[in-house]
Amino acid sequence: MTSRRVPRAVAIITGDELLRGFIQDANSGFLADQLRDMGVELAEVRIVGDDFDSIGTAIADTTRGPLAADLIILSGGLGPTHDDRTSEAVALAVGRELVVDEAALELVGARVRAFGRMRTPEEVATFTPGNRKQASLPRGATWVDPLGTAPGYVLTSEELTFVVLPGPPPELRHAWKGVRATAELQAVLARTAPAHERLLRMWGVPESAASRTLDATGHDDSDARRVTICARDGEVEISVRGTDVASVDALVDGLTTEFGPAVFAVDDHRSVVEFIADELRARGWMLATCESCTGGQLGSALTEVAGSSAWYEGGLVTYSYASKTLLAGVPATLIASDGAVSESVARAMAEGVRATLGVDVGVGITGIAGPGGGTEAKPVGTVHLAVATPAGIVHRQIRVPGDRSTVRRRSSHVALHLLRESLRDA
Repeated sequence: MTSRRVPRAVAIITGDELLRGFIQDANSGFLADQLRDMGVELAEVRIVGDDFDSIGTAIADTTRGPLAADLIILSGGLGPTHDDRTSEAVALAVGRELVVDEAALELVGARVRAFGRMRTPEEVATFTPGNRKQASLPRGATWVDPLGTAPGYVLTSEELTFVVLPGPPPELRHAWKGVRATAELQAVLARTAPAHERLLRMWGVPESAASRTLDATGHDDSDARRVTICARDGEVEISVRGTDVASVDALVDGLTTEFGPAVFAVDDHRSVVEFIADELRARGWMLATCESCTGGQLGSALTEVAGSSAWYEGGLVTYSYASKTLLAGVPATLIASDGAVSESVARAMAEGVRATLGVDVGVGITGIAGPGGGTEAKPVGTVHLAVATPAGIVHRQIRVPGDRSTVRRRSSHVALHLLRESLRDA
């Protein structure tokens, strides 16, 4: 296999429990993020069962042909039981025997004893076969200190490098740190070309519009300049990366000009909540929220940031008509005349929580999350949001398609951006 300017990786995630829906894959996203930072292209993620043939076939598919990978990462199947067969499959693929690494065996045994799993000589004997299985590695593998009892390892055969990691996410992330420091993985990284990456973040631009604008520039993906467009909950991120620094910068500058005010961040990875926090801290302002259909999700998002007590006073969840009046001071006559889901009530909620908690900024959210409760005039997904600041009140009405969970989540996200924009303009 010849070296490439941009090494390609394939991740093979093993586990019957993933295919049966008992748990969600939590490893491929982490690996993708790590590989991107290292300058390695993650070409494919494949999820397979625990059986030996499936793992072997997945390995074989990624080691042959013009698109063969330089780096194969496997997770899972390193335990002591009969269905943990990843190391067997790797050993067969590289034509090496499995051998017990005595140092690994000693460490595995010590970990098992430390976890209190054996107390008598008879119990020690029952764990011995499993310990030996976990310490059996393909000849020539370099193993790394495990968080649990399954050592991850790295193995190079010709120009193909295998990284084999335990399946539980905390154990995989711990092992990954050790693997990154190995000579084998450093040799892969030595083949990477220096990459330059820029990030453009927009709000309120449809993904299709972003794609059309990009197409109009005549851009064509290559190692010199590659573009990824990602849309989620109303945000669009355009990542531009490549080895041609001038070309990458020119495209980002052009797109920034083209999209104008919709661009809220360039090369800035702060979360939306962090933008809000920084704006509030800069002004010395305090924030409070009053939520109905979102049930406290906005407050929860805001308090994900450490130190939020310095700028977030608290929130009210006013689900009933009575609580809107009692806690937020929304006039009952207003609810009766305009309805709880209305611009006037959202504004009153924002002003009310601002007055009740004595803060500088108040946010009000009221809507119909469904599945019932909608009308022809106000269908499910109708949500009114308002932000009250010393500069005045800003209101927005949205119609969110989707189920109850989607309406609540997206409404909270829109509220965050409405708050960010209100603080920027205040």
